[in-house]
Amino acid sequence: MFTLRQLEIFREVVRARTTVGAAKALNVSQPLVSNMIRQMETKIGFPLFERFGNRLVPTPDADEIYQDSDSIFSIYQAFTHRIEARQRSESGHLRVVGTPPMANALIPRALKEFVSKRPAVRVHLDTRRITGVLESVQTRTADIGLGLNPPEREGLAYEVLAMAQMVCVFPPGHPLENKLALTSQDLAGVPLILYEQNSSLDLAISRDILTAELRAQAIAEVRYSSVACLMAEVGMGVAFVDSLTASVGDRYRLSARPLFPSQPVPICLITRKGEPAKRIQANFLAELRRSPTLTALQEFGGEMPDRDR
Repeated sequence: MFTLRQLEIFREVVRARTTVGAAKALNVSQPLVSNMIRQMETKIGFPLFERFGNRLVPTPDADEIYQDSDSIFSIYQAFTHRIEARQRSESGHLRVVGTPPMANALIPRALKEFVSKRPAVRVHLDTRRITGVLESVQTRTADIGLGLNPPEREGLAYEVLAMAQMVCVFPPGHPLENKLALTSQDLAGVPLILYEQNSSLDLAISRDILTAELRAQAIAEVRYSSVACLMAEVGMGVAFVDSLTASVGDRYRLSARPLFPSQPVPICLITRKGEPAKRIQANFLAELRRSPTLTALQEFGGEMPDRDR
């Protein structure tokens, strides 16, 4: 029967008791307010106001319409506030899924900065193997996926956020600590902790480094870099891990050395191809790209100089 705009003007006239006051409050012209009230009265077939000089007094019918419209405007105002909050990315839901290295070393810090500025945002963080990350993004269980060296999959888009590399980790005081970088020859005869064959981190190490002879030295195979670090920490062997895991904070009591030639491993953002990011996702990604954790990886980047080892 009435538009939301008509009700808004009507309610302001009830409060102001003049069309001039209502027009000023709504920042519109006085004739527009008068015309809108006349249109409403024509449509319903009875007057909404009694005129006493310059004052407009609501009729009993108008008072009831005003009260009945309260709930409409409460909902409308709440909806408007939510829209405004979304414009500022201050509310909404963000669903992120990452492989364990991402969840252990990168995502929490970025989320902390993001949520500290947007306390009304609700975050769901899941941790899965890389195949599960791809599936979650593809099936819309997650908005954003993060992983190391992910395989291509149709329908998904990939962006390299930074380039980590594979390094070797071992307890402080290990003989390999005297090296600036490690070759496959340096690792000959050393007990090794490797990854399941053909996993993303296993494939990140070239066969020039991880030769058949070195594979034969494996004393254990693991799925996750965090487990590899724990096993190396207790002295079971030397582990290959990504530099993201090796470099974050002081989580592990380990020394790390890059491989030579360097073995780069991309840190990838995974989204659905052809779908623009929601505002809240775009703002989180901006925070993620500024992450000091990614910046810190630069110390592992690039080729090691050729020298006596």
